[in-house]
Amino acid sequence: MTERVIVTVGIEFYGQQPARDLLERAGLECIQRSGSPGWPDDETREYITGMQGILAGAEFLNASTMGHTNDMRVIARNGVGFDRVDLDYCTERGIVVTNTPGSMADAVADLTFALLLAAVRHVVAGNENVKAGGVYDVPIGEDLASLTLGLVGCGHIGAETVRRARAFKMPVLVEDPWVDPQRIRDLGAKPVDRSRLLAEADVISLHLPLTDESANFVDAGFLSAMKPGSWLLNTARGGLVDEDALIDALTSGHLAGAGLDCQATEPPEGRTKDLVALDNVVALPHCASKTATARKAMSIAAAQSIVEVLGGQEPEFVVNRDVLKKLDLQPRTGDDTGCGVDQPSDVVLVRPPQR
Repeated sequence: MTERVIVTVGIEFYGQQPARDLLERAGLECIQRSGSPGWPDDETREYITGMQGILAGAEFLNASTMGHTNDMRVIARNGVGFDRVDLDYCTERGIVVTNTPGSMADAVADLTFALLLAAVRHVVAGNENVKAGGVYDVPIGEDLASLTLGLVGCGHIGAETVRRARAFKMPVLVEDPWVDPQRIRDLGAKPVDRSRLLAEADVISLHLPLTDESANFVDAGFLSAMKPGSWLLNTARGGLVDEDALIDALTSGHLAGAGLDCQATEPPEGRTKDLVALDNVVALPHCASKTATARKAMSIAAAQSIVEVLGGQEPEFVVNRDVLKKLDLQPRTGDDTGCGVDQPSDVVLVRPPQR
């Protein structure tokens, strides 16, 4: 029987579908579906029934949505984050979960600086003033070279953000205990602890996954320790930030502003809607990876992971590595780089697989 894979993200770029081609060359049946806004769980349950693999987007994959599918063997996230996948449940079921680190690093790092420039140079307000025929002016801004950038997390995306910061002549501080400090220095940044980062950085940018441990870690204490008049950038996950505390910091004037590609509720509702409505917030619809180059690389990497698992081989980027103890997959060789997608190789992560 032909094994079936459902794809719930867009994989066509300039009339070509390389991820579909890869799956079909491996003898897999590729079925593409798009969910309604917000991906209702009942649609997820319907779509994944009878599937052996999923090239997954924003749907929740847990006991509730996967309880009626007995054949699932691999969930390949089309991106870095995996907070919508119940890793413990998947490990118990023997389902491999993968992601695509590195594929979107340039795109997200670019958007980090788009948000920073928009916030510091009042780009949105200036655009609105000119188009509306209002005051032909903006508040005074600041040179990026005069600001110190602080990163929380320095994986592939963080490393690319450092490179861009150095091109803008920004001093860079990095807090990431899981990365070799020498690798951070080699990028031109300085490894520091949390207290120094918050005390000295003019801009704090978040580059880490959302886990049980990291949820709401940017809380009132974190924000109050930031420099008065500083900015917060978040291109990672909205759940990293206590939005009530951020609203207080922004309305009190303690923070000058924030650039948010992601929010706690997407699309914004409730307090999130109050947050993004603030004049000193630049908010985008979680689109940092939305470039053709990044999305193409992500889809190819995810498809390759599916091909490998269903072909009996251990994929390169396994999130729930404990599951490998339950499965008889052929181990990867040292020279096997899988899908051939160009991945940054100059930052060595020594952290355990994050959950």
